[in-house]
Formats: sequence, structure tokens, C-alpha cells
Amino acid sequence: MRITTIATPVVLAIALFTTFVTAQAPSPPAAAYSWADSCRSCHQSIYNAWAKTKHATALDRLSGGDQEKECIGCHVTGPKSRVSEGGKVLNRGVQCEQCHGAAAAHAADPTVKTGLIKLPGSAGCEQCHNDKGPHFKGFWFDAMKSLVHKTT
Repeated sequence: MRITTIATPVVLAIALFTTFVTAQAPSPPAAAYSWADSCRSCHQSIYNAWAKTKHATALDRLSGGDQEKECIGCHVTGPKSRVSEGGKVLNRGVQCEQCHGAAAAHAADPTVKTGLIKLPGSAGCEQCHNDKGPHFKGFWFDAMKSLVHKTT
């Protein structure tokens, strides 16, 4: 009984620390990303399904002023600010790599799978889908994951 009394708070502390560290992990640098258009060439049907979701147009949901605030971090992929090239915002919306990992190496050589996550869990989603968002009405990962994009 005494071991359980001591072990429970220790396990809880480890779980909370792990969650905090995971949620606070910085995004890889922009160069580590290939962006959604590069995923499209091999994953066309999944890309097409994603393109019809609210994730694809997440940046468009912010006013110009809010795009200059920390709000943008949940409406773009990777770095928590716009990554632009030739006037185009490369990281517009919640793209493939936000959930599945930065994939520049995979895009360059499809046999490279290091750092990719085939079936992401709820932790990544909950970095944005939480009570800190102004329109949060609850988030149920298992019920909502099928709404992200076609998975077959």
C-alpha cells in the first residue's frame, strides 16, 4: 500500500513533465519541411481530401491583424510565422507535416522515413485544439480524427 502511495505521484509527475516537454518542443527549421505541394506528387488522393478540410484553409480564418499575433502559430505549419517564397506563403494552413513530421528528406528520397509519423496521436492536435483558443468548444481526438482527411 505504501509503495502505491509513493509511486502514484511519481508516475503522475513523469506523465505531466513528458506532456509539458512534448507540447513545448520547438518546430524544426523551415528547411526541414517540404510543404504540402511536394506531398501531393505521391499522395494525390490524400492531398485532395486534405485540401477540402478546414486545416487546409486555417490561415484564411485569421484577420490580417491576427496573422501578426501569436494566433498564427496554430494556423500555419512548422515555424510559428509565415514562411514565404516569391510572394507565396509556403506553410499556409495545417499541412501534412504538422501532423506527420517535417519531410524534406523524405520528399528528396521517398525511402527515407526517419522522423515521420504515420498515425499521429492526440498530443500534436491538442497543442492548438485546447481551451486557450478563442473558439474552443471541446476536442475529442478519437471522434474527430476521421474528419482530418481520407486515410486510405
